[in-house]
Amino acid sequence: MNRVKEVERINRREVETQLASNTRGDAGSWDVSKSWHATYSDSAYVYVGGLPYELSEGDVATVMAQWGDIVDVNMPRDKGTGKPKGFAFICYEDQRSTVLAVDNFNGAKLLGRTVRCDHCRDFREEQAKDPDAIPDHVARKLSEKELEQRKREIVERNAELKAHAAEKEQRFAEARGTATTAGEREEAAVRASLLGDKERAANAKRRSHIEEVLSRRKAGAQAELALEARAHARARTHAHARTRTHARTHAHARTRATALHLPLRRGRRRSGRSASGSATRTRLRDAGTATQTNARAASTLRRRRRRHRAGGAARTRWRAAAAAARQPSTG
Repeated sequence: MNRVKEVERINRREVETQLASNTRGDAGSWDVSKSWHATYSDSAYVYVGGLPYELSEGDVATVMAQWGDIVDVNMPRDKGTGKPKGFAFICYEDQRSTVLAVDNFNGAKLLGRTVRCDHCRDFREEQAKDPDAIPDHVARKLSEKELEQRKREIVERNAELKAHAAEKEQRFAEARGTATTAGEREEAAVRASLLGDKERAANAKRRSHIEEVLSRRKAGAQAELALEARAHARARTHAHARTRTHARTHAHARTRATALHLPLRRGRRRSGRSASGSATRTRLRDAGTATQTNARAASTLRRRRRRHRAGGAARTRWRAAAAAARQPSTG
């Protein structure tokens, strides 16, 4: 009763403040944004207490619907007897309906009892919990048997919440005249099951298509990588073969130049280049230069040998002629 009178006192003082006449006698205007109701502008729930115990959710929804369309009625009941506890939480479709309900229904008489109606800032209806999502700090303190018992309790509580929600929805529908028969509910359940099966089949087909596309792309990427790896391997093989060939050629040229006592020309080495590409080019250039040097040395040697053979034959003929001239004639 004290809370009822407190809300009435706040409303009277606000009316006197906002609707008071000014110095010229003009009446003031009502501004909800300056009212104490604006503090609860983010909540569409109201608390209704002092309800007669014989009222059901449908009766409460019928009474409170005069201030606006109701979307939810939560009336706690005793777990043992199932009787209402005498209070409820009402959610309106339009938040402004809560202002009308608090201003007009607070302190009203309903079946001989004074009803208290006030704003409700934070209302959270109990939700179903996941039995496998027990926090680690709680699970560590429980034995395996206690943990299994806790999971069974959560499953049972979830079933109770589901049954309570279905019962509340049925009562709420009966009060609004939108209740369905058992056959209609069964048909709706079958339709929902079919839609769920279709959705699951579509999701499975979509996932299989995505996996197929990803597998094709992965196979293509792997084939490209294999081709690139083979190309690099062939290039390295050819490079090693060329390097070995040039090295053998250079070694052969060095051996021949050493045997002929000829200087071996080397390519000019550039300082500051230690990369493998520069070293390879230097080796190739040295090998080419050595090949040319060997060719020139072999040509020179052949010329010398021909001259030597030609000179020897001439000297032999000259010596034979001189000897024949020195011999006395026999005639």
